[in-house]
Amino acid sequence: MPIYRLNIRRDQKHLGHFESDTPWALEAVQDIAQRLPAAEGYCIEMQVSDGERRYLEVGPSGIRVLGTEHSFRPVTQRSALLAPVE
Repeated sequence: MPIYRLNIRRDQKHLGHFESDTPWALEAVQDIAQRLPAAEGYCIEMQVSDGERRYLEVGPSGIRVLGTEHSFRPVTQRSALLAPVE
């Protein structure tokens, strides 16, 4: 299941990001994106996860996952971002 991230800027200032890993993640980021109009100074970039790095610990009791870090790539189709949410 892909993870989507929406990077949000307003008037050239980075405000933060919204990230969703739910089964309806694409619809969630589309919903947020539609509420942040460019006419009000918002600039949004949608990204999708394309990999994961796992940090492991190996010991006598086996392998343990210490953490994960997702890598993201930009979604290049503007239509994916602006598709209507039902």
